[in-house]
Amino acid sequence: MLENSMEGFVKERIDKVLDMFPDCCRCEKCRQDILVLALNNLPPMYVNSDKGELYTRLNSYDSAHEAKIIQEIAKAVEIVSKHPRHD
Repeated sequence: MLENSMEGFVKERIDKVLDMFPDCCRCEKCRQDILVLALNNLPPMYVNSDKGELYTRLNSYDSAHEAKIIQEIAKAVEIVSKHPRHD
């Protein structure tokens, strides 16, 4: 098992942030672009065990950590909304 826990954290919060931007396209391409942009601006949190996943999940409940994730998703939504890669 090798995974970037940050990806899961972003995926868990993306709909909540998209609700703040009702005019943003929610197609799969735009969602993926938002995910990629946000992840590129957040530190990776790789784990290779269930214990590591639990540890990073517990640390993710810090309000500063949560705010940073939401902030980066919101920035990505704004960028993708201005420059969607489709018609």
